Amino acid sequence: MDVIRINNQKFYTKNGVLPEEKVLGQQLEVDIELRLDLSLAGKTDEVRDTVNYAAVNEKITQTITSRSFNLIEAVASALLDDIEADFGQRLDSALVRVRKYGVPMPGAFDNVEVQLERRFAH
Repeated sequence: MDVIRINNQKFYTKNGVLPEEKVLGQQLEVDIELRLDLSLAGKTDEVRDTVNYAAVNEKITQTITSRSFNLIEAVASALLDDIEADFGQRLDSALVRVRKYGVPMPGAFDNVEVQLERRFAH
């Protein structure tokens, strides 16, 4: 299966369980993988024969910046819901990774990441 990826999108959000996370905010990073057949687009060189990743980027930005979440699991699920609603008819599946930095827990680590994947029925 062919894949379109949007990697390391960065968003400053007011998400989190703790009150100070909702006040101070933090950076989230998002990766999206869209799985679909790209053979026609490769032949026609027409955006109508693929999924417009600029439109996907706009939808992701809208979802993350217009809502507040406690959990990054909920962020990833909402992103998949919106991708399915707007682009699911063209996709076989989508995978979303959401990374959170500055997680308020002890230990040495770079980030916490969740990954959710969804297949779309046609």
